[in-house]
Amino acid sequence: MKKFFATILLALMVATTARAAEFEMVEYSAQVKLQWLTEAGIPEADKFLTLMKRPVFFNADNLPDFERIKLANALYQELNYAAAIEYVREHDYDNVFDLACSLSPRAMVLGDEGRKVVVGELQTVCLIGDWCVDEFGTRAKDNVTYDAFWLQDGPLMMASADKLNGRICIIEQGVTIYLNDENRDKMFDNIRDVLQKHGGCLITSDFVQRKYFTDAAAALFGAAEAPTIYAETKAMYEHVYDDKINDDALQDEQQAMAYLAAHGLRAEKVPLFSTTPKLYISNKLTPAQIQAVNELATRNYLWVITAL
Repeated sequence: MKKFFATILLALMVATTARAAEFEMVEYSAQVKLQWLTEAGIPEADKFLTLMKRPVFFNADNLPDFERIKLANALYQELNYAAAIEYVREHDYDNVFDLACSLSPRAMVLGDEGRKVVVGELQTVCLIGDWCVDEFGTRAKDNVTYDAFWLQDGPLMMASADKLNGRICIIEQGVTIYLNDENRDKMFDNIRDVLQKHGGCLITSDFVQRKYFTDAAAALFGAAEAPTIYAETKAMYEHVYDDKINDDALQDEQQAMAYLAAHGLRAEKVPLFSTTPKLYISNKLTPAQIQAVNELATRNYLWVITAL
């Protein structure tokens, strides 16, 4: 643990004011995702939080309607987590490029299976990830690499992708609503270039993010309550980031398809899961909720994107 705090202290000492702000925002985002996944019951996420020894940010004392927010976010995050792992396994990808995924507990799972995983994140998350992966004590530490770059930095993204030998499954979830138009354009151009060179695909649920999350909340608490839970979750993140989230970004299917085509990409919509998923969070759900979640898992919320 001393090594961890020494690494973080060094990062802050060399940081500019902008980097210090980045550290606070990115570390927060990484920890929040871990909190939701831990709440779902995912052991790798819990391991990260244990190693970091950080208190949770959110609790019933500082958020209204916390129990519903907590369960809805935990379900949504586990669905994304598990769907990506299943897709990689079913399509036999040996190489995974996990972009802007925070510390990526799924990288530990896939790396432990012998797959090579490059986690592309900002420097502050990579510092934490490099330390934590060495402490997992599994095959993952030999197969998972954290590389620091901005998503709009084409040369650095390509250099990271070039560390992987063979076709690549790129995973990107929950990013597009945070990017302005220019940076979003650059990110998809860079992804296209990686896919053209290496082959493979990008999987994401970003183009249905608003409907997908709302439907996940509806599976738990009913259609009438779901918009409120979505609005409360959005307001929570906007308060923390002190910025508005553009949740209208490319949420119209035809607009999204045209946007991807303009960037040399095409998309196929597929179900989140090909079979009924086994989710950790099921232990916290009622039989009726489990049935609703299983139905949700058959919907075409996963977009498989390839280069034209």
